[in-house]
Amino acid sequence: MEFSLFKSAVWQLVGQMDWIALLILLGLFCASIVCVAIIAFKYTLFKKHRQQLGLLVGRLRHLNTFNEVVTAAKEFKDSVGGNFLHNNMQALRSMVQRHQQNPVGTLNENQDQALHVKLTHDEIEQLEIVINQNIDQTLLEEETYLPILSVSASVAPLVGLFGTIWGLIHAFIDISQEKSADIATVAPGMAEALIVTLGGLIVAIPAMIAFFYFSNLLRTFEFQLTEIGNRFLFAVKQSFSK
Repeated sequence: MEFSLFKSAVWQLVGQMDWIALLILLGLFCASIVCVAIIAFKYTLFKKHRQQLGLLVGRLRHLNTFNEVVTAAKEFKDSVGGNFLHNNMQALRSMVQRHQQNPVGTLNENQDQALHVKLTHDEIEQLEIVINQNIDQTLLEEETYLPILSVSASVAPLVGLFGTIWGLIHAFIDISQEKSADIATVAPGMAEALIVTLGGLIVAIPAMIAFFYFSNLLRTFEFQLTEIGNRFLFAVKQSFSK
C-alpha cells in the first residue's frame, strides 16, 4: 500500500484549518526547528566539555605544585576548564605584578621570578573571590540558549491549548450551522482542534527533557569547576603564601 503524507487524513485536516490555526501550527513548527538545533548544538558542546573537564579534574588531583598546574592549563588551553584556569592566572598575575618592580611578560613566562613573590592573606581571599566569580561567569556563558528551551517547554502547550479552543469554537459553530450533532459533523472539527494541541506537545516534551538534562550537566560542571578552582587555590597558597 503506497503511503503519501500529503494525501493522509491528517494533512487534509491541516488543509481545512483557518488561517489562525495554521499560523499557530507554523509558529510551533518554527519553534520545534529552533529547539532541535539548540538541543543538537548543546549536546555536542556539553559532551565535549564533560570529557575535557573530567580529564582536567583527574589530572589536577595528582598535582600539587603551581608549575604543574600551569603545565596542565597549557595542555587543556582550548577547553572550558583550561580557559577557566587561564582567567584565574590572569588575576594572579595582576597581583604578582603589583609586588614586582619591573613586571615584564606573563606569569607563565616568569614563573621562577614570580614564585619568589609572597601574597598577603587579603590578596589570597581576593583571589578566591575572583575564582568564584569566574565559575559563575563560565556557567552563565554555558547557559546560553537554554532559556529558549525552558520558555518553549512552558509556552508551547499553552499555544497549543489556545489553538485547540479556537478550533473547538469553530467546530461548535459548524454544528450549529449544520443543525446536527452526529459524529460525522463533530469529528472533523474536534480533530482539527486536537492537531494543534499535538503540535504544542511535540515542541514542549523534547524541550523540557533537554532543559532538565542540560541543567543537570551544568550542576556537574559547577562541581568540577569548583574542584579545579580549589586545586588552583591550593597550589597558589603553597607557592605564594607568606
